[in-house]
Amino acid sequence: MTVLVAGVPEGGELERLRSRIQSNPHFQVISHAHEPAVALAHARVLLPDITVLFVAGALAAEPAALEIFRGVRALDPPSGVVLQTRGTPDRAELAGFAVDGAVHVVREGDVDGLMRALRSIGLRRASCDPDEMP
Repeated sequence: MTVLVAGVPEGGELERLRSRIQSNPHFQVISHAHEPAVALAHARVLLPDITVLFVAGALAAEPAALEIFRGVRALDPPSGVVLQTRGTPDRAELAGFAVDGAVHVVREGDVDGLMRALRSIGLRRASCDPDEMP
């Protein structure tokens, strides 16, 4: 499964995240971008299976993250999304964005949660339409 990492600046944090993702041989980080325009350009060309998107606060309150989220979900086929957050997300706020099984929310630093979300999206994409339950 191919992975795009978005919203994480260059440096140690990005390298740790890339290393965690690629610790599973089924996932390959194919690109990363901090700026929305660059992330969406990469997504349109590479069509990643999964996008890991860092969100510091509420998704609706972060225009750059929301732009990336909507853009990767609008691809054909849509990219699965793992929203990596610093705080505890408001489930009501995410209700308008979540597609059961195709969008996951993981707290920053929760390596096991990140890997579970990646595997869940990967299994869904490998076996069926990314936005339909099997």
